[in-house]
Amino acid sequence: MTFFYHILSLLVAVVIVPLFALFSIFSRYKFKFLEHHFGFAPRRKKGEEKTVWLYALSLGEVKAAAPVLKNIHEKNPNLKIVISVTTDSGYEGALEHLKMAENIFFHPLDCLPFTWLAISRIQPDLYVVTDTGFWPGLIDQLHNKNIPMILLNGRISHTSAKRYLKAGTLFQVMFKQFDRLCMQNKNSQQAMVDLGISPEKIELVGDPKFDGLQPANNDDKIRFRKTLKLEENRPLWVAGSTHAGEEEIVLDAHLHLKKIHPDLVLILAPRRIERVDDISALLDKKNIPFCRRSLLGDSLPKSVILLDTMGELAEVYSLSKVAFIGRSLIEPGGGHSLMEPLANGAAVLHGPYIENIGHAADEARKQGLAFTVNNAEDICEKVHAFLEQKEHDQDFAEKAKCFFENQKGAAKKLAGIVLETFI
Repeated sequence: MTFFYHILSLLVAVVIVPLFALFSIFSRYKFKFLEHHFGFAPRRKKGEEKTVWLYALSLGEVKAAAPVLKNIHEKNPNLKIVISVTTDSGYEGALEHLKMAENIFFHPLDCLPFTWLAISRIQPDLYVVTDTGFWPGLIDQLHNKNIPMILLNGRISHTSAKRYLKAGTLFQVMFKQFDRLCMQNKNSQQAMVDLGISPEKIELVGDPKFDGLQPANNDDKIRFRKTLKLEENRPLWVAGSTHAGEEEIVLDAHLHLKKIHPDLVLILAPRRIERVDDISALLDKKNIPFCRRSLLGDSLPKSVILLDTMGELAEVYSLSKVAFIGRSLIEPGGGHSLMEPLANGAAVLHGPYIENIGHAADEARKQGLAFTVNNAEDICEKVHAFLEQKEHDQDFAEKAKCFFENQKGAAKKLAGIVLETFI
């Protein structure tokens, strides 16, 4: 199966070059670094130092890798680290969070000539993948060159496992080519077993993103409130990482809440900033006063602040008692991380479709930190309850902080696993 994948990739490569070049024109960085995608990664001179090539698809994967790489660099500063990413946000995040990297570049497209060229230029001694960045062609070539491979912070849902099985043996062979599969949770660990992978290769390690998050302190909160022109006592709630269809439900809930809490502000943060214009049109359609975060002036914010900036969502969560997490209300969903609001002591609301975060959500629900909502009425009821709650704020924040602290430790374990490769 992998052989035919390589043959197909050779045929597709001819078509991909002009099409991908055209697509990249609309990207902030891809066209500038177009040669990276075709295998012309920064060349590394082979020396005595060993090289780790880590692939972090986007910003979330970069943040997961950051505490691991920090641990690795502290323990072995002579180890060379190169980073590849796929998205613009991943590239920006790597520049900001992965200062220890010798090179940061865009990942080659998974076509035989591009991946072969990239490997020959980078000459890695170890290849590390974060989360779900699986490219069968590249992994097969690395395996054939006897280059060790580790999956870091692996996450596979049962739905994904079923799709992999439908692809024949392609992905089963690919996963078997890894030397270590370090999984984020028990569900992902079991999914690997269901795919026929030897349990000896699979290890339950946890999620290193917990190690990389730093909750905001009171000074940070006061400063950011002033930045958003929000008075100290003005009530607010957050809807973060929302996807198409969810904003309408969230806004319906907000309109109901405004009848009870006239001064209430919603900070609405779509997962993809490029959808801001569509959401602006929806807000206009519903006659809801709003302002984009990037255009906040000296006047007090409107009913909704539409977050159209990068890197501020964690600070936004720190201002609220309660936050809704998107990609969870509408099928197929999957859910986004609960960690940032929990780290800042906020209660978490999520929809019923949370397969990607099921393990963490289950644990948080057991401790009364997360709650399932199915529609606008449910959201309205829960947000209202938390806005009315006064005396239990400190207790809840302490419980959330304790839950968050108990999840830490994966970064140190993963760093140890990576460094074992070079012993």
